[in-house]
Amino acid sequence: MSNDIKLIKKEINYFLLINFLLIAFISIFLFLSVSKPNNSEFISNFSLLFMYIPAFSAIVVLKRVSSYKFNSTVDKFLKFFAIVTIVRIVISITETFLIDNSIISATIDTLTSFYLLVVVLYNEFQFEVLNLSLGKNFKKVLSVILIFLIIIIITIIINNENLSINIINKFVIAFLNVIINLCFGFNLFFGEEFGWRYFLQPRLQKIYGKKFGVIILGFIWGIWHLPLCITLYSPETPFYCVISHISYCTFIGIFLGYTYMKTKNLWAPILIHLVNNNVYIILKGGNESIFTLESLLWSIAIDAILFLPFLFTKEYKANNPDENSN
Repeated sequence: MSNDIKLIKKEINYFLLINFLLIAFISIFLFLSVSKPNNSEFISNFSLLFMYIPAFSAIVVLKRVSSYKFNSTVDKFLKFFAIVTIVRIVISITETFLIDNSIISATIDTLTSFYLLVVVLYNEFQFEVLNLSLGKNFKKVLSVILIFLIIIIITIIINNENLSINIINKFVIAFLNVIINLCFGFNLFFGEEFGWRYFLQPRLQKIYGKKFGVIILGFIWGIWHLPLCITLYSPETPFYCVISHISYCTFIGIFLGYTYMKTKNLWAPILIHLVNNNVYIILKGGNESIFTLESLLWSIAIDAILFLPFLFTKEYKANNPDENSN
């Protein structure tokens, strides 16, 4: 990452512009799909498409705005991801209004995930430039994942969820689900974390400082979910859902920022994001779809207690020159 503040601000502005313009464009068709008889399939499909957009936006900025140079393997990887994103947008819209199912998108996601995962794992050392080498600080990566699992369990216990019933079975199912989603959904979690953590986090931290920068990122990440709150997550209580996502993305963003700075490995936030979207839901028994003011305030308080302390770790204090090298 450049030390030129003007260039960094330019990169941030272009990233946000591309990201939110694409989300707004896709959301037009997302909202139109609500009227379809089998709308849940198309809404879910668009929610997966959303996950491509942060990385696509970052790739466009890196290649077209800042003219970053990568080795040939990484360059082909990024170009392939960008092309697939464009194809995926076109196919998703076509499926919704002409084909009436999302089988093509599902096939694209599966094949893309397998291909990208194999490329990254097989060429591990070449992907160190993207902090995407699995073996880099691997013990630290495992340690932050373990910390997050403990946080999940504490959250469920505090919320009086019945964790004791079939807990072993739930953990087995959750573990298998993580493996399956890593194979079939690596492209999706890379899509978000490459944009949010690899690209945007160090740039916001360079401009606004480590703590405030990651908090700003959390707000951006949370409000980014607004169309999905209206159509997918909580159509009955969308306002509370948006507030909930802004809050949760800010607090878990503090933890993800901590893990990324601690491990200097993008696999850490990718895997934790994957665990969050799978293990937590399975152990808890589902996502909350209708929010009340009481449940919203309670979840904000719990998340603040569990995640806010990480803002005061040494990673947010240390002035390590390697941390802002993306």
